Amino acid sequence: MNNIKLFKSQLNNGRLEEAKDFPRVLLIDSISYCNLKCSMCIHPKMTRKKGIMPWNIFTKIINEIAEVDKNVRVWMVFFGEALILKKKKPTIFDMIAYAKMKGLSDVVLNSNANLLDDECALKLINSGLDAIYIGIDAFNSETYDKLRIGGNYAKTVDNVLNLIKLRNRTKLKKPEVVVQFVEMDLNTYEKDNFTKFWSEQGAIVKIRPKVSWGNLMDAPNLILDNKERWPCHWAMQTMSIADDGRVVLCPVDLDARVVVGDIKNSSIREVWNGKLKEFRRFHNNHEFHLLPPMCRDCRDWQAAMAEYYKDGVNI
Repeated sequence: MNNIKLFKSQLNNGRLEEAKDFPRVLLIDSISYCNLKCSMCIHPKMTRKKGIMPWNIFTKIINEIAEVDKNVRVWMVFFGEALILKKKKPTIFDMIAYAKMKGLSDVVLNSNANLLDDECALKLINSGLDAIYIGIDAFNSETYDKLRIGGNYAKTVDNVLNLIKLRNRTKLKKPEVVVQFVEMDLNTYEKDNFTKFWSEQGAIVKIRPKVSWGNLMDAPNLILDNKERWPCHWAMQTMSIADDGRVVLCPVDLDARVVVGDIKNSSIREVWNGKLKEFRRFHNNHEFHLLPPMCRDCRDWQAAMAEYYKDGVNI
């Protein structure tokens, strides 16, 4: 997709429109530990202290969202593997169920699915989860092993197929299952087969570009510079909250390099209309030179997009 088409596609579907008073998307760092060391992810080099979000911080976040806008999309993970919490108390299922009990309409999870056994799949379904995004990124075990280090391709595929089967037995047919493919030089030739296979299994396929995690990793696909820059979708609509309650610059700010507030002593609305509002103004005015260095020099704004396929058709 050329630069003009890329910009127009994001503009036309509202992804570059500023969420004025309250974010449209929130990422909650339920846990910042992960069980894999993926080659395209910066998590293995994470320097901030890993942890699990305390229940009182989590419920404070959910309660405010429920009071302000129940239709906000809430990701139950920011930079970890939430299914690690399947045996701890409160479990990830408890967290999802609480959000649904408060009336939230769009509660989603991101996972690598290596821990998605039969019991876990049933609990996700029963919790009321609206959608689960599963990172696979490969169509064979050889490629998978190079990308998703520490994972098991065959096991992951079986786990996802089982979830779809169990989901299809329910009346509501939830959660929606989305399998993700981060396109890179190593796997790009597998994209068509990946899309065909998973579409035939009843999953939605998400194809997205590689990101640099705020210039911490090489991403040669990000070829545009600030002369061609447009406002970042993540800056315009998304808030990311670390497990300790700190609000960070954006979804690629793994190490909390730019902290813009703290949910422990502020509301979501207050933080959204503080430093983040100023940063959004810089984006909208194309004053990118006024942004914090991480954001000013970032190229990931051009990767804040994806293509989706259902039944093999681009949607």
